[in-house]
Amino acid sequence: MYFDPRPKVRREDLYDREKELEQFSNALPYASLIVITGLRRTGKTSFLNVALAEANHPYAILDLRGLPYNPSHADIVRRLEGAFNKINRKWFSGLSEMLRHLKGVSILGNMVSFDWSKRGVDLPELFGKVDAWASKNKKRFLMAFDEIQLVRGDKGIPRLFAHIVDSYRNLTLVVTGSEIGLLFDFLGFENAGSPLYGRHFVQIQMGNFSASAAEKFLTLGFQQVGLAAPSEVIHYAVQNLDGVVGWLTLFGARCRDKHSCSKEMVDDVVSEGGRLAREEALKLTVMSRRYGIILNFLAKVGSASWGEIKGVIEAKEKHSVTNSAVSNLLNTLVKVGLVEKVNGKYGIVDALLVNGIRQEALPE
Repeated sequence: MYFDPRPKVRREDLYDREKELEQFSNALPYASLIVITGLRRTGKTSFLNVALAEANHPYAILDLRGLPYNPSHADIVRRLEGAFNKINRKWFSGLSEMLRHLKGVSILGNMVSFDWSKRGVDLPELFGKVDAWASKNKKRFLMAFDEIQLVRGDKGIPRLFAHIVDSYRNLTLVVTGSEIGLLFDFLGFENAGSPLYGRHFVQIQMGNFSASAAEKFLTLGFQQVGLAAPSEVIHYAVQNLDGVVGWLTLFGARCRDKHSCSKEMVDDVVSEGGRLAREEALKLTVMSRRYGIILNFLAKVGSASWGEIKGVIEAKEKHSVTNSAVSNLLNTLVKVGLVEKVNGKYGIVDALLVNGIRQEALPE
């Protein structure tokens, strides 16, 4: 069902991602690292779930959402333990036997337990055992990390990934990330000092729906729930929800629950989505209120040049600001996926964030 707001797990519930699923399937025989990128609410987790389920290979998903900022080693290993305990039971028994005598690993019935301490389970050795088991069973093991940039404070992750990519032929890493610039900075594909510098990877991009695709998504979704939505309401939703599958799904789910559909319900989703997007942007203003100055200005004018943004900051603070400070602020906003630069001008990516800021300006 398209209008189920939970992450999808079946292809029939995932709309218009056939090309991306084919790209994923084609990459599996040779790729050691697959990177799934896309802005927030573009369906990366749903795509990941379906792609892994259809791969016909054993897999584990490490969900990193909800971890504290800069999580500890124990936080990450605890999540890894949970991921291993959710591996399909048809694979788990054989894999657990391979891990049984590994330092820092205990097998308790049909559950695996990892020692979370830094002297506990050795992760390269753990994945070495997983690779050996996969080789024995003529399979690839797919180890997925959802929202990998959330653990960017752990510098050991890129080293671990580089070791896996270089050493194991039956293990594929699959990572997703919303804050695309931070993700690539963290993994360091273009940084000569990074362990992953120069390593091959396959990138799969989750984009927003085109207007025609969004309209078809809503039309088919309403057919699934047996609701006749007026065409003018569907057009209004397409115009205002910016092709973001998460917002389109939320709108459809609201209509399903109310057994009716109206432009006012679109407006409610725009308003609620704007508040949620604003809450995410608000976190940046704790670091510097200059982010609030920039985002408030861009929400008001639509787009602006570097020089115009510098001028607004200086006018607000009533003193000069260095060029490097302005560039650093804008680079960060681009890296976290809130702002994009098009034809020399900066603008907010998410139309609902614009709406949210217009409803209530960020602190300056």
